[in-house]
This record gives sequence, structure tokens and C-alpha cells, in this order.
Amino acid sequence: MKRIAVAGLVLAAAGFAGCVSQSDTQTGGVKDSSLADARRRAEVHTSLAGEYYQRGAIGVALQETRAALKDDSNYVPAYNMQGLILMELREDAGAKESFERAIRLDPNNAEVMNNYGWFLCTRNEAARGIDLLTRAANDPLYPTPEKSYLSAGLCMRRASNLAEAERYFRRAISLRPDLIGALYNLAEVTYERGEAKDAEAFLNRYMRVSQPTLESLTLGVKIARLNGDRASEESFMQQLRRRFPDATQTKELEGGTKP
Repeated sequence: MKRIAVAGLVLAAAGFAGCVSQSDTQTGGVKDSSLADARRRAEVHTSLAGEYYQRGAIGVALQETRAALKDDSNYVPAYNMQGLILMELREDAGAKESFERAIRLDPNNAEVMNNYGWFLCTRNEAARGIDLLTRAANDPLYPTPEKSYLSAGLCMRRASNLAEAERYFRRAISLRPDLIGALYNLAEVTYERGEAKDAEAFLNRYMRVSQPTLESLTLGVKIARLNGDRASEESFMQQLRRRFPDATQTKELEGGTKP
């Protein structure tokens, strides 16, 4: 979006160069400089918003996006960031309005499509959400299409469509084999289908690139039991007892029940 705006300014300057006075040229230069300064301020505010958002300072992050849009009301990344923040705050109407404004300004922005698609999936609009996510993933210029495939898989899991969810997760790891979110979800999905060997393989790949969690160790025990692998079951149980001795899952698995 920034590249388009700058190109437009250059073309406009070239078109009018032969028919303006010196004073007009100087005035135009001041105007263009003012627009560029406003865009730079908007970029800074949006960058700060992202940093505050990551730290959990949601209110301050929202203020930064508003400051960015006050400087430049057409700055797409600010609307995108604002949509994410309002989504976090469960202010759905405002989030939708921010994402829609970003899409209107830049209809082919893959990052916006990815975030808006996930928002729609979490708000029970899976069909439109999947459409946006797959459009983002298929954009040859989008640097992280695996994110969109992971989100599409999660969207399908929410809709209880495990076959489609698995397809998207597999597409994600075909692009990035160590994508932990896709690996873990594939372990869960294949376990739920009763494919114990596949589930074990995906969980092992996940464990190689991620620290053990309560959820992954619990899943490990269940997969081992489905496989009839007593050695693996005991290994996972020992880790659960050591890391999460008071967890409900640990106590239920020790009692032989499925959490």
C-alpha cells in the first residue's frame, strides 16, 4: 500500500511539471512532504501498537492505532492492527469495521485477509473466513502462507470438519515442517480418528521442536495407550508426574481414565 501511494505521488508530479509556476511547484512539494511525514508518523504509531499488543498493553495499543489513523486515515496496517486489538477486546463490531476498511483500501492485502479470515472463523462465519484465509495462502507474494493454512485448519476443527482440518494442517507442514501448531493439531486429529501410528509420528515431530506441555504429555499418554505401548505410556506419565503433579489430567490418567 505504501508503494502504491508513493508511486501515485511521483506520477502526479510528472504530469503537472510542465504547466505550473515555480511557486506552485514549491507548494506541491510542501504538500507532498507533509503527506510523507504523516505516513511516517502513522507507521511509527502502528509499530508501537504492535509492540504494546504483544506485551498485553491492549489499551495503549489501541490508542496508538487511533493516533496512527489520525495522522493517515488511509494507512491499511493501522486498520489491520486495530482490528486485531478490538478482536482481543471482544468489540466485534469495531473489529469488523476496521478489517472491512482495510480490505476496501487494499482488497488483495494477504495479511489483512489472514487476520480478518481468522476473526470471521471465530465468530461463526466459517465459509467467508475460509475464503479469505485460502486467498491469503494462495497469494504468491505472501511470505507466510503456512499461517493461513494453519488458521484454516483450526477454523475447520471449530466447525467439526476434521477431514478438511487435516488437509489444511498437512498443507501447512508441507510448507513449514516444524510448524508446531499444525504438528500438534495433526497429532490430535489423527488420534481422534483412531490412527494411532500417525498420531504418534506427528506428536514425536512436535516434541522435537517444542517444550513439553500439559496438553502434549496428556496426548502422549493417550496415544501410547491406543498403541498398546507401555514403555512410551510410562515415559509420558513420569514427565506428567514431575512437571504437572497436581493437574487434573495427571490424576485422571493415573487412575486409568481418559481426560
